[in-house]
Amino acid sequence: MSALSNSFTALIFPLLATTAAAQSIHGTVTGGHGPVPGATVRILELDRIQLTDAQGGYRFDQVPTGTYRVYVGVSGYVPSIDTVKSTGADVTVDFALRPSPIPLPEIVVSASPVARVAADQYQAVDTKSRLDLAQSAGMTFADKLSDLPGVAVRGNGLAANRPIIRGLGDNEVLVLENGLRMGDIATYDPAHATPIDALSIDQVDVVRGPASVLYGPNTIGGLINVVTNLVPTARHRTISGNAALEGNSVNDEFAGYANTLFTSGGSAFRVSAGGLHSSAIRIPSGTYTDPGTGTPFELDHMPQSFDHSAEGGAGYSYQSAFGMIGVGGNRYTMNYGIPGVPPNPNWATVPPTTSRIAQQRSTFELRGLFNAGSALFERIKLNAAYNDYTHSEFPTTQDSTGVSDPQANHFHKRELNATLQFQQAAAGRWSGTVGLWTDYQKLDISGDQPLGPNSTTTGVAGYVYEEYLAAPGTRLQAGVRYDYNHIQTHPDPFSTDSVFQTLSDSRNSNAVTASLGAVRQLGTGLTGSFSVARSFRAPTVQELFANGLDAPSATYSVGTATLKPEAGLGVDASLHGEFGGARFDLSPYLNFISNYIYGFLRGDTIQGFPVRQFAATEARFAGLEASVAVAPTPSVVFEAHADYVNAEDTRQHVPLPFIPPLRGLLRAKYQGSVYSGLVEVRMAARQTRLGDGDTPTAGYAVMDVGLGMRVTRGGMVSQLTLNCENVFNTVYRDNLSVIKDFVPQPGRVVRLAYDILY
Repeated sequence: MSALSNSFTALIFPLLATTAAAQSIHGTVTGGHGPVPGATVRILELDRIQLTDAQGGYRFDQVPTGTYRVYVGVSGYVPSIDTVKSTGADVTVDFALRPSPIPLPEIVVSASPVARVAADQYQAVDTKSRLDLAQSAGMTFADKLSDLPGVAVRGNGLAANRPIIRGLGDNEVLVLENGLRMGDIATYDPAHATPIDALSIDQVDVVRGPASVLYGPNTIGGLINVVTNLVPTARHRTISGNAALEGNSVNDEFAGYANTLFTSGGSAFRVSAGGLHSSAIRIPSGTYTDPGTGTPFELDHMPQSFDHSAEGGAGYSYQSAFGMIGVGGNRYTMNYGIPGVPPNPNWATVPPTTSRIAQQRSTFELRGLFNAGSALFERIKLNAAYNDYTHSEFPTTQDSTGVSDPQANHFHKRELNATLQFQQAAAGRWSGTVGLWTDYQKLDISGDQPLGPNSTTTGVAGYVYEEYLAAPGTRLQAGVRYDYNHIQTHPDPFSTDSVFQTLSDSRNSNAVTASLGAVRQLGTGLTGSFSVARSFRAPTVQELFANGLDAPSATYSVGTATLKPEAGLGVDASLHGEFGGARFDLSPYLNFISNYIYGFLRGDTIQGFPVRQFAATEARFAGLEASVAVAPTPSVVFEAHADYVNAEDTRQHVPLPFIPPLRGLLRAKYQGSVYSGLVEVRMAARQTRLGDGDTPTAGYAVMDVGLGMRVTRGGMVSQLTLNCENVFNTVYRDNLSVIKDFVPQPGRVVRLAYDILY
């Protein structure tokens, strides 16, 4: 017992001892015309963020002794980073930023244990700040990422739109909030939404390619980390925060969000609230034919594509020389429609297929960062989240009395996900992190047509992530992880499905995954990276045991109990260059997936609905992403992006279905000190390389234009944007749209957005 006590004291005492060795890091940020208010300043190793005040000043108090990288970034300027070594006295670090219209790489927090500039990562990554999201085309957070190379959207109206990375989605791509799982069931089928509001997002990181070591299973294709201010961090101003308003013409949307932070000393308290209301999405007026029955409809709206949501939350944290500890909570509700054939007078021969889904998600997050300062561990990070999620589906049916909405399915999922990281103190050229990860999920399903059994899924993992500075311009990385995954189904005597009344089955899936990477400075302004990763994913309860009608997706789902875990082997390379007024990125990749799990329409029907069964095969994904930006003047930049993915079932030597075609984007942008403007063309080639159940789509080109005004005053940043998307009201269809064979993509959108940081 005394040995355990001594060990505990040896670990905790350094956390308390650092309180006597704290100081501040402060300074000013200037640009070509004097102070730069509203710039983001970050201490990367401590996850601390401040905004500069009216005089361009910033200040971080209670900073423990150590070596840190301080980063400054703001739209319209080249970001800057400086290394600071503090030994107990206050440190002054001033920054002089150079104006530039080129959107240079920002800080990514999701690809390695410590935040880094995107160009300094081992994998192809991208990031968008909240102001970038406000300027991006689209209505959901998934839409607003689709202009990034390698990122597409699987469309299903509005709320259920979901990001696709390099042709992979659902359970192969992990969507996180603050590095933790969201507890939803968005991967169950294309009708299910990710419960997050785009206006509440501070930053979105996209990691393209396997990211298995740090974040666990389900990252064979990559991950998207949505960063929110659920747990606040103290600022140097008493009152700070952000607010946003947005509206558009295509679905009469109006949305708002406000987040206010109160800081006193090391204490920070946050309150937030927001909501969204939108009607059915307008499409170009015309005659559209139901592919199931051949019945024509005169439509100018996408049937049943409304979205209503609301949220509210609060959080508290305390920050001092020992580090930070904080908690936060949020309640999010959503009521949205799933498009399909609308209710109509001819109900006897053409029944509707539209549906409605209601979601509620309660989230509680705990976050801590402790400055251990010991010879073994420099910092300890604890992140944990508990999610209580409910989800009810209401299919639209018609009978002789008209339209009715009986409840079909109800889901209740409770999930606890936690990570504990021990960041090692640098030892010569070595640095690294030892981590523990755990995830517990309890899912109950009831209703008229339960899709699967009640179940419990347990995951536990441990990993080591090490880096070695091989030379001044060369850094190497290696990681290894062991995963334990257990699924247990529970009999439900009250289930309406006789199979689920008695089903008691279990599955164990254990695996070792690993990654190797290298980043090298190849010359002035030129950086190359290379990585190889083995990734792992256990089949889900639905993929194993599904047996029920899923009315929102208009299919009858059937699982396959013999499915084995997926194993991926991904190879990524990238070349990044910055030369004067130009920048380019080139990222080829190759990803082999063994036991690749997919759903296919097997050709028969149950209860009048086509059967979607889960199966496994061998798959290969290969592709290329490229982007270039050239600034001929200090205020004008021309950009071009392109991406292509070729996916094949290597067992049957046929294409995989629902893969995005060759895509491109051309953009001309003006970025002045106050005003901005852009003209862009989004393009896609036709897709005739089809897999099972897929249908061809024609190529298209859609134009967007936008105007913006950005004003900084008194330390506040106000941004007003007016965008017109699909200027010519073009009728076009996206290959990944679930409803592409019935209705096209949204018509002309006029969108007005206002965002303020204070």
